[in-house]
Amino acid sequence: MRYEYTVTKDGEEPKLIQAMSWKKALKQILTSDAKFTGKISYINKKGHKLLKFINNGKLIPDSV
Repeated sequence: MRYEYTVTKDGEEPKLIQAMSWKKALKQILTSDAKFTGKISYINKKGHKLLKFINNGKLIPDSV
């Protein structure tokens, strides 16, 4: 896989998933838990660290 995503669900230990893109990683997370609440961090192809927050299965816009 191309990218590694660190998924941290509220109140749980972080876990590592692999996917080819952000959309596929988000889909993989939401199919296992439709009401996911937590954060996802990863490093994009330009080397920038990104952090996204999700509340009840919906991405919080402009979270960082």
